[in-house]
Parts: sequence; structure tokens; C-alpha cells
Amino acid sequence: MFVQGISLTTPDVPLPQSKVVEEARKRLRGKVPFVEQALELFRNAGVEDRYLCRELDEIFEHPDLAWRNATYITYCEQMAEKLFDQLMSQTGLAPEDVDVLITTSCTGFMIPAVDAHLINTFHLRRDVVRMPFTELGCAAGAMAVSRAMDYLTAYPNANVVVMAIELPSLTYQKDDYRVANLVSAALFGDGGAAALLSGKPGCCRLKKRATHFFYDTEHLMGFDLNAQGFKIILDKGIPDLIRSGFHEVVSQFLASADLDIPAIRHWVFHPGGRKIMDTLGEVLGIDDSALSHSRHVLRRVGNLSSASILWVLNDVLAGSPESGPAVLGAFGPGFNAELILAEITT
Repeated sequence: MFVQGISLTTPDVPLPQSKVVEEARKRLRGKVPFVEQALELFRNAGVEDRYLCRELDEIFEHPDLAWRNATYITYCEQMAEKLFDQLMSQTGLAPEDVDVLITTSCTGFMIPAVDAHLINTFHLRRDVVRMPFTELGCAAGAMAVSRAMDYLTAYPNANVVVMAIELPSLTYQKDDYRVANLVSAALFGDGGAAALLSGKPGCCRLKKRATHFFYDTEHLMGFDLNAQGFKIILDKGIPDLIRSGFHEVVSQFLASADLDIPAIRHWVFHPGGRKIMDTLGEVLGIDDSALSHSRHVLRRVGNLSSASILWVLNDVLAGSPESGPAVLGAFGPGFNAELILAEITT
């Protein structure tokens, strides 16, 4: 099974990190005793630019969940249309040839999911298989690719579209001064991505996948829902958990394919943040250049939650990469790691 094409999009409101620092200084002064330390957190986040669906002041002026979720639905539908149209044009596939539609998002709520909007807008077949994922967080993009692989194993002639759309700006909480919320504000931006997977040969072959669930770690990552919307949970213990067990997880996964860490040419990790990237490099014993594509996406658009993994893969494929094995990876609430072994065949 192969990746046939990837489409990307962001909303239109730019938010350079310099403006984020200015906003943080204005909003935190007199509210927290550690303003300068907080500003350093923003400066050192590894993000230079990002994009929002609405202006930051407008988001903060509407803290209620109803407005934010209505905004989420509007932009989710708009971005989904753009991603799908671009993907069909890029790959030459007709909408009626899509057999499976897997959609992911965790930064808003809609029933029916955005896939129903796409089916109606583009007149997909009435029997298209729908798989909306809503609670897998940053790992959902990689997990959606894994589910597409499972489906293609059973139905090798199918065309599967994977789409991830996230609007984390609508979860920003202006009166939440916890470190977790400040880290979230320093990292996350809005955006989406879509990919077409099928059995037709392409430049990226998907070969093997694995899920690893870390027991008793539900407290590390997720959202609490309150009247203002989604309250981020990001525990400072995540890097320590990665240090304690992730090397063995990756090594065992690669050993099952008769590979080891030095054999991997391309590391395609979800850019959870600069600290996570540093920890991964340390744990896997790979140099900084091995994660350059993840860091580039983080600098360019921030952390896009479930959509980031497809942005990073696109960044790799767009750079005329040398042929060889690649590992796609992401972490999500649970706490969970998702790994995919691929082969770049340029």
C-alpha cells in the first residue's frame, strides 16, 4: 500500500511568534509572578509562525463554548472542502472512486462529523465507508493512516482518504495561567492535511504499523471540558515517560521487520514541541538533522495536533529524499504511541 498524494491547508490569519510574545507579556503582567520565565517559554518553543481561523482578540472576546464550537464547525467544513478538492486534483482521482473516508479532529465537536459534509458536497458514493476519530488527540493522524493500512490489507483495490483538521486556537483559555495552558498557547496552531492511500505503486510504501499503550498514564495528556471549552492537559512527566521506555518500543518494532535504529533513513515524527523533539533525539541516539523535517514544520505552522504527521511526511517527500526505510511516529492521550514503518521509493 502506498501514499498517492498529500494536500495541506491552514486558515488565513497569520500569527508570528513575536506577536504571541507581545500578547503574552500584556496578558500575563500582574497575573502571574513568573512573567519573564513564561515569555522565555514562548521564545524557546521552536515556533516562528502559525495561522489561526480568527483573530486572537476575537477568540478571547468569545470564551463561551457555543461560539467557539460553531466557529469550529464552519472552518472545519471549509478546510475539508479545500483539502479534498486539492487531493482529487493532485491525484487525478474522482470523488466517486473514494471507498473509505477517515477523518480526525479533537479540537471541537460535531455530529454528524465533517465526513458527511464532504459526502454531500462532492457527491461521494452512498456506500462510502466512514471512520471519524474524535478522541485520539495528536496521535490520531498516524492512527488514521494505520487504520487505512488495515483496510487496504483486507481490500487492496480500495482508495482510502485520510483527513485531519484541527483548530487548537479555539481551545485557548485567556484566564488559565497554568503552565500546561501556556505551553499549549506557545505551540499550537490551526491547520489540516489529507492523504490518499491505495495499492497503486507510489513514492512512499507503507509496510507495517504498531500501537503501544502505556498503562496508567491517562493523566498525562488530554482535555477537560468546561463552560469555556477545552482545557488542555499536558503533564510535565511526558518527556520522562518517553525516556523510560520508548527506545525499547521502537527497537522491538523495528526488530520485527529485521531492522534497527541505525538502518532508518527518515524519521517522520509528530512535532509535539521542541522539548519532545530533543527527548526523542536523545532516546533514539539520532542527531538533530534526523528530525529536521519535524522541526521545520513546527517552526513554520506550529503544532497542528493530528494533522502534523502528514505535514511532516509531505515535507520529507517534497525534499527529493533518498530511498530507504522511514518511521512515522506520534504520541497521543492514553498515553499512546503509534508507529508506522514505511519505505521511501524515489
